[in-house]
Amino acid sequence: MKRRLVTKLMMAAGVAAMAVTTIPASVFAAEDGGQTYGVTYWCESDFFKTVADSITEEAEADGNKTVVVDAQQDSAKQIQIIEDFIAQGVSAVFLNPVDKDAIEPALQKLDEAGIPVVNFDTSVSNLDLVGSYVATDNYQAGVLCAKAMIEDFPDGGEIAVLDYPANNACNDREQGFLDTIEGKGFDVVATFDAEGTVEKGQTITSDIIQANPDIKAIFSINDQAGMGAYAALTTAGKEVYVYGVDGAPEAKKVIAEDNSIYRMTAAQSPITIGKECYKAAKTLIAGEKPEEFEVDVPAFAIDSSNIDEYLDADWQ
Repeated sequence: MKRRLVTKLMMAAGVAAMAVTTIPASVFAAEDGGQTYGVTYWCESDFFKTVADSITEEAEADGNKTVVVDAQQDSAKQIQIIEDFIAQGVSAVFLNPVDKDAIEPALQKLDEAGIPVVNFDTSVSNLDLVGSYVATDNYQAGVLCAKAMIEDFPDGGEIAVLDYPANNACNDREQGFLDTIEGKGFDVVATFDAEGTVEKGQTITSDIIQANPDIKAIFSINDQAGMGAYAALTTAGKEVYVYGVDGAPEAKKVIAEDNSIYRMTAAQSPITIGKECYKAAKTLIAGEKPEEFEVDVPAFAIDSSNIDEYLDADWQ
């Protein structure tokens, strides 16, 4: 996508930790009078790049452009990014927040500026400050993981949860999972915040299996932390099953292995999320309300029974 610009904000040596490089004004100029949209997500990953690519493709088809900025897991940086978007007069902002609560001052400023916001993937705490929320049906994703675990372990057993409390989407996944396993004989012996990362997923899982030698399974709120768990379990030679959420390419690869301990992933479709985001933004820019404020994109299970259908594609 030749007109897509991905801007990575980096702090210069010697600058205080809170200082953020502003985005050059020149990158916001749209060609032939088109509109410019700001896109910011909490961290760079294939999933969020795919959402952004999908938004960009839809925008370019209408003669518009996007400025896409990774917030690098820094709430202060994301607020500065949004202030830059406001200063440059973007027509709309697509937002995936680093922190659901900390982002509110930036949302207030966007509201004051009259710039519509489409919140995607994980909700901000104050949804009154956004025009639309587009995400996977995250509660359903947790339910799918729970159903797969119940099928594998009909008698229940000791399990662990890798969660991420700062992220509302992950909280919904966890709640769907916990509600579905209730009364099914499972004992959650450990719940830890892996922050959705491979590194923490691996470190925490190593600690969990040492403290809980009889554990049977782990539910991870995303495939990144799930892959960390998978790495720890493989290194330790433990046959503990992992159930994740995302449908990430790396998770699909290990699911395809014979007798894999990575049992399934509740897959999202970032391509569909991006298209729905752009559709909502167009409606908001026109001064209208979307037919549905909250757009739930269904999740679906990818496991050994259907992995061949999805293995060759990066994302759905």
